[in-house]
Amino acid sequence: MTRARELLAYFESRQEEAVDLLERLVAIDSPTSDKAGVDRAAALVAGELRATGASVTMLRQDTAGNVLRAAFGPGGEVAARGGQAASVAGAGARSGRPPAAMLLGHLDTVWPTGEAARRPFRIEGPWAYGPGVLDMKAGIVLCVLLARAAGEGILRPRLPVICLFSGDEETGSPASRPHIEAEGRAARYVLGLEPSNPDGGAKTMRKGVGRVVVEVAGLAAHAGIDPEKGVNAIEELAAQVLAVKLLEDRAAGTTVHAGLVEGGVAKNVVAPRARAEFDVRVPSPAEWSRVERAVLNLRPRNPRARLSVEAALTHAPMVRTAAIAALYEQARSVARDVGFDLREGSTGGGSDGSHCAALGVPVLDGLGVEGEGAHAEGERVRLDRIAPRAAFLAGVLERIENLGPPPR
Repeated sequence: MTRARELLAYFESRQEEAVDLLERLVAIDSPTSDKAGVDRAAALVAGELRATGASVTMLRQDTAGNVLRAAFGPGGEVAARGGQAASVAGAGARSGRPPAAMLLGHLDTVWPTGEAARRPFRIEGPWAYGPGVLDMKAGIVLCVLLARAAGEGILRPRLPVICLFSGDEETGSPASRPHIEAEGRAARYVLGLEPSNPDGGAKTMRKGVGRVVVEVAGLAAHAGIDPEKGVNAIEELAAQVLAVKLLEDRAAGTTVHAGLVEGGVAKNVVAPRARAEFDVRVPSPAEWSRVERAVLNLRPRNPRARLSVEAALTHAPMVRTAAIAALYEQARSVARDVGFDLREGSTGGGSDGSHCAALGVPVLDGLGVEGEGAHAEGERVRLDRIAPRAAFLAGVLERIENLGPPPR
């Protein structure tokens, strides 16, 4: 029996345990806004990881769900001690710590509290359904399976393995980003456990995610008696929304979406204020620079109105570098041994992997279990693909060691 088949057989024997853990995770509501819920999910996963013999640390957060960190594999204790210090300090210090392979994911979902009761975990044929089952609680299960295999001596990683799960990824990881970047700087490579592309392929490119906010200050007046004394902020904002939309360049891969619009105080009052928030997706840093420069130079069409504009790139574009291409080719070879072809592609969604890629670390994302419907009520995951994906990841950890020195 080949090594890949040995690993596959092992994970197939753990299928029932994997499904049980997935069901328990989905039963916990963990929207980003609910710190207590995210922390309950983190506590469950921490207990599972400790039971495998992994070294587990909970990095406490005040404004978001806690960040869960675990270490296993060769030099695990050194990696655990060095990594905790680096993460808490928010710096990439690696004193006395060998380079590691990093498994990256998140504990939060987009679903509100109460969704797990409204749409409880269920199985239909090879599919499992439930809020967060695909994005990305199935990916968390893969990490626990790998740690268990290492603890039992089945998996023999070439490098120490660091697992990091944030609690605020769905909002751009503002609280957990320092920890992600600290661990990323110390990683030889990063494997993202986010859902795969629709064809099961890895994500070697991600668009950058930007946020633009346009606020208009007008002047209130009676809409029927003396409207000329007012300055309608909604009308000014309408013109600005169209101006921002014109910055979209579909041919280049840049999209601009007005997702939130609000304003006014009453129907019969000239609106004294209005606000719009835009989602911007860009394929390259240059495209973001173009959009940012343009929105920051917006001027009011009505000279009596006042504009306030904010622009922030919450996720840098994940560009397919030579190092990412090399990581992908090696991973694809491992996948073939397990019995499937790992394709590659890009996506418009950002992830915590984008933060690591921006540091120059090779990142291969979308390595979670195959499924469909992320962020949709029909979200589902293929249970019969848990074992093959776990065997694939185990093979990567056993075979891939050197892609060049980690960035400093």
